[in-house]
Amino acid sequence: MTDYLTLVGTALNKQPRQLLGIGRRIVKSNVLPRLPVDIDSRYEKQIPDNFEPEIEPLRSNTEALQASTIERREQYRENARKAADGEITFLNETVTFSNGESVAMDAPQILNQSLHWQLKCWGFEHLEWAWLGYGDKQELSDETIAVHRTWMDEWRENYPIAADTDYLRRYWMPHSVCLRILNWARYDALFHERLDFEFKKQIREFIYKHGAFLSDNVEHGVGGNHLIENAAALVIAGVYADERSWRKQGTRLFERAATEQFFDDGGHFERSPMYHLIVCQRYLTAHSLLSAVDERSKIVQQCASEAVRFLRKLRPPDGCIPLLNDSVFGEALKLDECLRYAEEVGVRGAVNTESSSAGLPDSMPESGFYWLGHDDNRMLVAAHEIAVPHIPAHAHVHPGQFCLWVQGERVLTDTGVYEYAAGDRRQYVRDIASHNTVQVGERNPVRLASSFWLWGQINPVVNVEEQENTLRMTYNVDGIGRPSYSHERTITMSGKTWRVMDELSCNKSVYSRLHIHPAYETARDGNKIIVSGEVPILQIEPQNCEGVRTETTPYYPEFGKYLDRDVIVLERDGSGTINMKIRVVRD
Repeated sequence: MTDYLTLVGTALNKQPRQLLGIGRRIVKSNVLPRLPVDIDSRYEKQIPDNFEPEIEPLRSNTEALQASTIERREQYRENARKAADGEITFLNETVTFSNGESVAMDAPQILNQSLHWQLKCWGFEHLEWAWLGYGDKQELSDETIAVHRTWMDEWRENYPIAADTDYLRRYWMPHSVCLRILNWARYDALFHERLDFEFKKQIREFIYKHGAFLSDNVEHGVGGNHLIENAAALVIAGVYADERSWRKQGTRLFERAATEQFFDDGGHFERSPMYHLIVCQRYLTAHSLLSAVDERSKIVQQCASEAVRFLRKLRPPDGCIPLLNDSVFGEALKLDECLRYAEEVGVRGAVNTESSSAGLPDSMPESGFYWLGHDDNRMLVAAHEIAVPHIPAHAHVHPGQFCLWVQGERVLTDTGVYEYAAGDRRQYVRDIASHNTVQVGERNPVRLASSFWLWGQINPVVNVEEQENTLRMTYNVDGIGRPSYSHERTITMSGKTWRVMDELSCNKSVYSRLHIHPAYETARDGNKIIVSGEVPILQIEPQNCEGVRTETTPYYPEFGKYLDRDVIVLERDGSGTINMKIRVVRD
């Protein structure tokens, strides 16, 4: 059943530029396919005769990406071999064909997958495994290249622009167009010496047509990271096809996003570590390519540098991103790979010469992330507004949420994401109950619905006392269709102990949760709870609560991957305090 209140609230928060972009998309989708005009041929006619692409900048940049991901090269090759044999896996879901030549983008087994899966396939993300996996272009077999050619032939013959009224939400969704530009341009840049004249001609016409289409269909209606993806594809296509207007358009999008989409600490405003990795990579690529054609943008370079600095500050003891706000493993470069890529393209990360205004070393106050701890025993606190109002799609409800690493291992975790499709799993991962924070009653402090709708704010106030190693977050909840309460969370660190104190003013039941990594299990020891792997690692002492129980809930570290894990739930009724002491017990 559609939650119209949340839908309306989400829509009212959209910016005029977004609403105009949505309107344009709807008009185009419904009008152009019905006109007695061949829209596809209009773009085909824009392709110059026998143009020669600028290969070198993209080849050099692709080799930088290969060097950054060299530890995964064999896995990329294995995936490339499987794809050439007709086995394609995205989001931990595998689709098989009798052989690589029979792969068809409108095959039932593809159309039965989620839109997220389809967009990756329609974007030829399975081609990425080839251009990342083969450092020596001679190692890619002629048979595999022949399969790749059948993929190009199948697309060119069957998916014209504006063939139906869904074209901007399916095969020609601009996000998928971006991926096709990126993958085929890098493929040609790396393997062009192995390709015959006709295949190279097909690829080059394909990329030019896609660049022209994307230039006319930038995703202003979506905004956020999609605009950065559009910008990257326009710069790549503009450098490859030597179209200065596309490079300038992409650069303008990058520069506007640098101003509008990043906090002063360098964090991307959707506050998702995974999406920060993705947009950081795009800025690094743009800087590399624009520098190669003597069109370097100081704004793009500075944004890339600050985004890298943010990653260095965010980096947990285990080197893997925290799974906050629609983050999973395996969908972006690994954190250390992104840092290596920055080094490869000459971006080392801006040096912050000023002490943090928040008072805690390595804090990221504008993004709302704060570290409490030292070395391998560290707690990351997410103390920020739930979402930027006009871009709520990837936000989760976790006011005051924290994750904990002990001896370099993650022990208290977020939940991750199983899928983006609307349903119980999608609702669960965004819900306050799936995070290490306090829930009042049975409702969220903001309204959630569908896959990406969210309405409401909490306007938190965060104070940090550096000398006391203390962080305090206070917020009030009220509004149409929302509960009414106030919450103050105070976290203090001393040595290897964290005290978490929650003060509530409410007339509902209160639940405070701790989600344990699946590698560990819990056991009661009197009034304490011991978290153990092979040996005890953490002791949790609940205080001022009326009940303590352990539940089993899902953990989604990758799209499509499910693991059970323990959750500790502390309970009390009504106003008052509910506290806990968390202490490391392993030396």
